[in-house]
Amino acid sequence: MVIETTFRSLVDNQDSIIVGLGEMQVTMRQSAVLSCIGLGSCIAVCIYDSLFKVGGMVHIVLPQHDGLSEKNVAKYANTGVPLLIKEVLRQGASRSHLTVKIAGGAQMSLAPGLKSTFRTGERNLEAVVEALNKEGLMPVSSDVGGSKGRTVRLYVNSGKATVKTVGDEEREL
Repeated sequence: MVIETTFRSLVDNQDSIIVGLGEMQVTMRQSAVLSCIGLGSCIAVCIYDSLFKVGGMVHIVLPQHDGLSEKNVAKYANTGVPLLIKEVLRQGASRSHLTVKIAGGAQMSLAPGLKSTFRTGERNLEAVVEALNKEGLMPVSSDVGGSKGRTVRLYVNSGKATVKTVGDEEREL
């Protein structure tokens, strides 16, 4: 179940919707800003239809769903990416107008000698790209890998996506 966390910014009159771990949000609300905050090895997949102004974001935590449970399928790349696409299309988007942007997939392991052990960020990225390819989509831009966390925002009124990496300035994705 997705719990929508929304607050209205008094400064810019926009609704900020936080997309938490394993959550997905899709909206046509032009004032909405979808945000994944503090991504480490997780991946934010942003999809936008520029004609119909539908935006969506999924917060991918792990690469593969085991298929044993229908609970929280948005959490996994192989099930969350198709689910996001299906919901964006259900809300009126056209597949031919979709653009995809992705960010995250950092290697967050801090222990010496474990750098290549878990590779969660790398595995998440591979699974997201594979899921997008199966859907006939490719990211138009990305900010992935490295070893620092990121925050990603998708502005539904324009389709603009931004990424802020720890220690760096926010920039357009």
